[in-house]
Amino acid sequence: MQNVVEKMIWGYLQVNELNKQQKKTKMENCIKQKPSIILVDDHLIFRQGLKSIISNENFAEVIGEASSGIEFLELLKNNRPDVVLMDIDMPYMNGMEATRKALEMAPDMKIIAVTMFGDEEYYYKMIELGVKGFIVKSSGITELENAIREVMMGESYFSNELLRKIINNFGHKTIEVTAEEPAVPLPWW
Repeated sequence: MQNVVEKMIWGYLQVNELNKQQKKTKMENCIKQKPSIILVDDHLIFRQGLKSIISNENFAEVIGEASSGIEFLELLKNNRPDVVLMDIDMPYMNGMEATRKALEMAPDMKIIAVTMFGDEEYYYKMIELGVKGFIVKSSGITELENAIREVMMGESYFSNELLRKIINNFGHKTIEVTAEEPAVPLPWW
C-alpha cells in the first residue's frame, strides 16, 4: 500500500513540476511579445484613461476601441486582438451579446469582462459564454496587467474583490451534491 501511495505522490509531483515549467515557458513568451488589445466600453473617458495607462506602462498595445457591441463586432472584421477588455452594460448591444457573437466568429478569442459590482447578475452568464476573466473597474493597473498576462497564458483570472463578493453570495445558495458526482475531482492516475 505504501508503494502505491508513494507512486501517486511521485506522479503528482512530476505533473505539478511539468505544469510549472509549461507555465513559465508561456509567461516568457508573453513577456517577449506585447499583447494586442481592443477596449470595449461605452464611456469614452474610461476608454481613454485605460488606453493611456496601458500605453504609459507599455505592457500591451491597444489596437482598437469600441463604444458598443456593434462597433466591436465591426472592428473584428479587420482585427484579431490577443485580448478584449469588455464592459457588460452598454447601449445598442451589451457585452454579453457582443461576447457571444465574437466567440462564434473566433472561438479562441480571449475576453476579460471589465465590470462594476452592480453587474453581478451577469457574472455566471458571461462565464457560460466563455469569458476568460473578470476585473472590477476599481482595480489598479497591476491587477489589469496580471489579468491580461494570466489570460494570455491560457489561464482564467478573477479579481480578488469579485471573488470575495461571489463567495459571500454563494454561501446563501443551496448546493446539491449527488452520490454519483464526487465533490472533488479524483486524480487521473
